[in-house]
Amino acid sequence: MLKIFTQRNRYVATGVSFAKRTFLSDAYQCRDAWNARLVSPILEKINLDTLYYDLEQRFQQKQKISAIDIDIYANKLVDDTHIEELADFLYKFRLTEETSNTLDSTHHALVRNYLDHKCYGQLLEVLNNRIGYGVFLDDYSANLTLDQLIKEKEFRHAARVATLLALQEDFSNPITKALSLYSCYRYVKAPDAEHFDDLTPVQQEATEAEGQKKKKKEEIKVRVKFLRNEFFDDHFDLTDSQLLLGKTFVELGRSYGGASSMIGASCELLGLAMYKKYDQAIAFVKENAGKELNEEAVQMIRSSLEKEANKEDEKYTAFCEAVNKIEASMKVGKESFEKLILEQVNKSVGALEKHQIEAQIKLYSDWCNLRQQRLDEEFNRMQRAKRLKEIEQLAVDMEKEEQKLWFFENEDKIDLQIDSKQVYYPKRWFGKKKKPRTVDVDYVPPEVRQRN
Repeated sequence: MLKIFTQRNRYVATGVSFAKRTFLSDAYQCRDAWNARLVSPILEKINLDTLYYDLEQRFQQKQKISAIDIDIYANKLVDDTHIEELADFLYKFRLTEETSNTLDSTHHALVRNYLDHKCYGQLLEVLNNRIGYGVFLDDYSANLTLDQLIKEKEFRHAARVATLLALQEDFSNPITKALSLYSCYRYVKAPDAEHFDDLTPVQQEATEAEGQKKKKKEEIKVRVKFLRNEFFDDHFDLTDSQLLLGKTFVELGRSYGGASSMIGASCELLGLAMYKKYDQAIAFVKENAGKELNEEAVQMIRSSLEKEANKEDEKYTAFCEAVNKIEASMKVGKESFEKLILEQVNKSVGALEKHQIEAQIKLYSDWCNLRQQRLDEEFNRMQRAKRLKEIEQLAVDMEKEEQKLWFFENEDKIDLQIDSKQVYYPKRWFGKKKKPRTVDVDYVPPEVRQRN
């Protein structure tokens, strides 16, 4: 899967040599098997623009789209014309009850389209919004993503993908595990390591010049029904890149055997330092006295401690003292940490690449068969609904015709039905009625005389 090899092209005339290091081989892309979906009877006859307008109209009118329609739209996409529309459809589809029927090939097609067109920022935005889009990387798509990002030297994006995999707590695939470790290592080693773009930057208080009054922030009050109790799960709520990387290193270290191996022990201790779990780090050093650590990993631990803002913490001070005593309590290996990681990459690639290529080619074929099966089921369902509607309309028409033919025989019955449907409204009360004015019959009006 991940293959690291050195390819040298020598030019005798000039004496210049070029070296290029790659990870996954070109065969791992399985492009022939992936592109074979386009010649299937389903996708071959589909017009992408027509399908887009049809899906948009149906969603606006009925607020409902089928999972097979989204899958066909995602797999038919071969250029960057409708990439944003695909993400928009997935977001809308996520709000419907049909989202549980989403096919795995839909998510895989989305990831491959983003990778083919190098839309790394948009891909991370989709992956990070797990509730809104519901897209998760499988082992194969995770390996493709990490491999391409590493080749493009996009270590920040690669490390972000590794943190998302760590939040899923699944590093069972050795190639994914090795690539994630290499991505995080290269990102941490970069001198200009920045905060992840898709996360909210850490809020910092602005320092103001002396004598200037601080402007009061305008308070915006919003009426809410109730307030939720504040809760921090220390997992999905993490928004700081250093804490996420620390948690990822801890997961990777434990997946490599923890203190039983140099890589596992080095990664776990480095992760605990970046994760600011100083009490756990101190306990780890005490429990694993005599175990071997990597010298470069120890230097990275010291570098992460120098970036710590709250240096007055007692746990921080105790861990700094423990780091200074590591050479006395634990063995420190001089071998390059990057070399050890690349050896793990080579080992996992050599053992699993061929097997995973064969499994993925078979999976692509199974997806095409499943797509045809789901389409047939959807077509049969629509046909049954259409026939049922026709039968109901036929029954209504027959009933009306029967009324016309037997009108005089059922005239009394029809009159009773009409009378039963008549609505009688209760009388309204307009208040107490006034008594009519009484007229005195003996009343004699006064005589009206004309003035002179």
